[in-house]
Amino acid sequence: MNEQPLSETPHSVVLSRQAKIVLGILTILATLILLLATDLMARAYLGAKGAPQYSLVWQSSDKQGKKETVVDRRLSQGLNVLDPQLGYARPAGGPTSEPAWRRPGFRTSGDETSGAALRLVVLGGSTSDPYYESDWGAWSETLFTRLNEGPTGPAVVYNGAVSGYSTNQELLKLIRDVPALAPDVVVSLSGVNDLNFSHSLREHPMVSPYQLVMLRTLAGKGHQSPRFMPNLLAAMRSGGEKDTQLAVTAGSSYEMTDAEMWRRNVELMNAASAQMGARFHVFLQPAMGIEPGYIPTDSEAELYAAMLSSKPDYAEKAVAFYTAARRHCEELMYCTDISDVFAGKTDLYHDPRHPNHQGNKLIGDTVFETLFVLDSSPALAESALGQTPEQ
Repeated sequence: MNEQPLSETPHSVVLSRQAKIVLGILTILATLILLLATDLMARAYLGAKGAPQYSLVWQSSDKQGKKETVVDRRLSQGLNVLDPQLGYARPAGGPTSEPAWRRPGFRTSGDETSGAALRLVVLGGSTSDPYYESDWGAWSETLFTRLNEGPTGPAVVYNGAVSGYSTNQELLKLIRDVPALAPDVVVSLSGVNDLNFSHSLREHPMVSPYQLVMLRTLAGKGHQSPRFMPNLLAAMRSGGEKDTQLAVTAGSSYEMTDAEMWRRNVELMNAASAQMGARFHVFLQPAMGIEPGYIPTDSEAELYAAMLSSKPDYAEKAVAFYTAARRHCEELMYCTDISDVFAGKTDLYHDPRHPNHQGNKLIGDTVFETLFVLDSSPALAESALGQTPEQ
């Protein structure tokens, strides 16, 4: 009986299957390379056309020059959340579980149920931010203590300052959030963050980079977002439907110096405060290296050198801004220049932009003594808040 040999797979068939696998892998790689090349060409083309590219990168001031995205820095650990008008803001309930954060965006000190209490709102950046009280103190708490211990009577202080805010965000927050607090007085400590508007678009100071990225993402403007590729893939998956991307605008651009914009904002804040029946006062804050020919003291030298290492042009820009801002402040009766409050004193800085606990106590005392008359009535000092809300 003749036995038939077992059937064997021909080598050609084996090679054919291997070739198909290899061909499939090469096809996938070629597709990915094509997508990447298309992405890069689109970026280059749009960049050549002058489309703004917002990378949202923050240069930290540590010795290693570590870089991290603004979103990572500002929104990590639940400290802030995205805000459609302000870019970012404190979350509902605050960054901590303290009852003092019961009002969204404000830390409350005092009994707000007291009808006799003076109601005061504080606006500003990190120097005034109550979240950093454990790091370098909070001058608003010194102000609150002085108000309640002295003859001015009970007071409630709503601190709405947020790290990174300039007067651009202060103005927007004042208009949107402060009327619900029905304040008697609104106080701003500002200056440093208005130098270059660190968290605003330079040509559109009232707009935060966060806002533009959010809008461009929603409108499908992926080429101006750090995440272009996913948008490109989504467009391909859509089956080539007609492009219906929405246009995005940041409004009119401004041709003002930083100091001119600061003055415009505080004038608008004064007008908005008057409209809601509150009196407004702005304090031009102290900072290291704002005097022409500034020479740091021994205690300031290392801090100032660290600042210049990360921002080489800081000295020139700081002097120019403060020179102009001081002139503007002199012309506004609701402005007090305390930028030299640390003159002749040492060891009052935590870093070049932030006072330490002792420095913040001095600021709080200065603000209190400027605004309030120490007598038997809670009268506002005529020299500081002499305007009636209608003026």
